Amino acid sequence: MKRYYLIFEIESQQKTIYPLLEATTIGRDTSNAIVLSDATASRKHARMRFWQGSWMVEDLGSANGIIFNGEGVEKTSIKPGDSFKIGETTFSLVEREIAESKDPLRTTMFALSTINEGVESQATEEETERGSEKLTDSISKIPFFVPLTDTERGYLAENAVMHIINAGETVIRQGEQGRSIYIILDGKLKVSTTDHAGNDLELATLGGGHFFGEMSLVSGKPRSTSVVTLESSVLIELSYASMVKIIKQNASVKNVLVGYYKARKIDTQEKRARTIKTEFVKHHP
Repeated sequence: MKRYYLIFEIESQQKTIYPLLEATTIGRDTSNAIVLSDATASRKHARMRFWQGSWMVEDLGSANGIIFNGEGVEKTSIKPGDSFKIGETTFSLVEREIAESKDPLRTTMFALSTINEGVESQATEEETERGSEKLTDSISKIPFFVPLTDTERGYLAENAVMHIINAGETVIRQGEQGRSIYIILDGKLKVSTTDHAGNDLELATLGGGHFFGEMSLVSGKPRSTSVVTLESSVLIELSYASMVKIIKQNASVKNVLVGYYKARKIDTQEKRARTIKTEFVKHHP
């Protein structure tokens, strides 16, 4: 079957591969499926939808419009290989033929790998296959994936968004809204929060096979930590909506996430307490 993806880059710091499964809105407002931080994009800027056998991009009354082939358009048909701009962000439509597979997770990872490698370099099929296996292996180690059925794994894989992020970039920021979960396929990231004095308190360094973001998913509160890439990293983002659907179907997934939420919350509290104690001893010898 054919699958369609949008590739877009944010100031050459991050490349995202987004699966087009349904009508998709783009803009600065967090209610959009694709949220842009670009100030030149409107809150509700544009929508992608499949209509009469092809994908259409249409303006939603934005201030700066959509640029296609160097001209502003209100609505236009987009075919694979075409690109359009919203503000400073360029979007490209990619098509991939996805074969039916007993392992939908690996099939999706292979598709994402071919897209990524196709953009970055002329990778051979063997190299891309090896990359796909590495990504699949990383995901298979994620604790909340273990109790999933093949159908549930396939659903999450189908909805997965891939991010390729340069070193030194902030993935999530403490205090921001957001309830998606991120899986680290490759790279290294630092997790930190602020201590009682407002200073940076490092909590952990995470690598391939780890995940983060469950604190906000479970609690419903703003992000309690900031996560920054220490090196070029490949992440998979699973939306709050897709995770909620899986949690409703499989209580074991919720139990795993709640367990990690509690453990990480206790770890953060203990590290904050040690920092306070250290500061007290320092100033009261």
